[in-house]
Amino acid sequence: MKMRKMISCLATGILAVSLTAGTSGCGNQTGLSKSAKDLTAQYRAEDAQTDSESQTDLASQTDSDAQADSDAQADTQQNSVSQSGLSTLSEEFAESYMNFSLRLLAQSQKGNGGTNIMVSPLSVMMALEMTRNGAVGETLFQMETVLYPDITVGQGKAGLLALSGGLPDSEKGHLALADSIWFREDNFTPNEDFLETCAKDYKTEIYKAPFDEDTLTDINRWVEEGTDGMVKDILNEIPGDAVMYLINAVAFEAEWQDTYEAYQVWDTDFNCADGRSVTIEMMYSEEWGYLQDENAEGFIKPYAEGYDFVALLPDEEISLEEYIGQLDGASFWQTIKEADDTVLVNAGLPKFESETSLELSDVLAELGMPLAFDEDEADFSAAGTLSEDGNLHISSVLHKTYIAVDELGTKAGAATEVAVTDSCAAVTDEPKTVILDRPFLYAIVEKDSGLPVFIGTVNDLGTQYPPSTHIY
Repeated sequence: MKMRKMISCLATGILAVSLTAGTSGCGNQTGLSKSAKDLTAQYRAEDAQTDSESQTDLASQTDSDAQADSDAQADTQQNSVSQSGLSTLSEEFAESYMNFSLRLLAQSQKGNGGTNIMVSPLSVMMALEMTRNGAVGETLFQMETVLYPDITVGQGKAGLLALSGGLPDSEKGHLALADSIWFREDNFTPNEDFLETCAKDYKTEIYKAPFDEDTLTDINRWVEEGTDGMVKDILNEIPGDAVMYLINAVAFEAEWQDTYEAYQVWDTDFNCADGRSVTIEMMYSEEWGYLQDENAEGFIKPYAEGYDFVALLPDEEISLEEYIGQLDGASFWQTIKEADDTVLVNAGLPKFESETSLELSDVLAELGMPLAFDEDEADFSAAGTLSEDGNLHISSVLHKTYIAVDELGTKAGAATEVAVTDSCAAVTDEPKTVILDRPFLYAIVEKDSGLPVFIGTVNDLGTQYPPSTHIY
């Protein structure tokens, strides 16, 4: 990965869903091989409907959801989470998204309490949302229930598209999203409506390829470019029975609003989840965003534009895994949204770098969608048909993330302006002290909505680069 100057945080996530034929019994790619065919333009061709009609279609997935979606639209106008470009997001969607995010993290962390894990709920949802369009019957129902707990499918899809399309992207808070579908050129005929829906609704790039070594290189190159070089080699091989890959990539780079100076970084001890105490570099600062719930306290450290870093430190008598397990989406979101900016926090944030590689099939099955992975019972007939006997099912859900947090950031205008504004806040309480010197929960959230693009845990800082998590 190339060196980046003046960047306080790098984060990226990639999700690859593999559809396999089981027996019954980031865009603008320039290095595509000659064997792969880019069909994106074909499936994004203008249709006869007006833009307003297309937007209406996005909010309704099935006839049975039509009335519920109509009601959701009315609720959205009265009950939004933000006054920015994300103002169409309803509180119901925000809480549902938070519930999915926490359940995904908790299930991924389960049995791996001593490791650092980061997931991108946005990346996972975008790839699974594309895949959902190819599912039918009970397989579809299970996927919808997992993706959109407690809301209708229409609300869920409309909210997810509004979130992914409305996230800020600027020089000092850069976020890039990209989706692609790769399908085998022989033995499989994709459903044209499925490809068209993905291309138009999610701006997905569509590629037809022989699924040989050139295709393996093309997919890995697409992932590397889509994550600004932070994730490489999402695939080691393409199995002979794989017929389709659905991939989402998200890359994030941001500068702190207020940089850490050299005198603010000190060596101190970090108490790991397994009881070890290790020496790490701690970055100290004063922040104006105090967080507190029944079992934890924390702070918000803002990036220069568009996003915040949220950290919560569980009380000493509760483990991080136990704390995450008892959180629910509504309360977690409210904790973030109700941050007290009148309380000064003497904050300590470790420098850390972490990479996570997860195979999420078991995680998603445990969350409630086991049929999608059943090679006999899964029903993805809406995605396409096989030329030979077999049944489409999801064989793997690969998720890779990377994050690096350090002291670098902006040193000029924005930091000075905000510092002046912050210093004028009315202080109503004594300063709080929150030093992240033991396992903690963190999230990178969009500033106005409070919804996470990434969410993760730090359990172990025992090496210069904290131990990567590879769970397959």
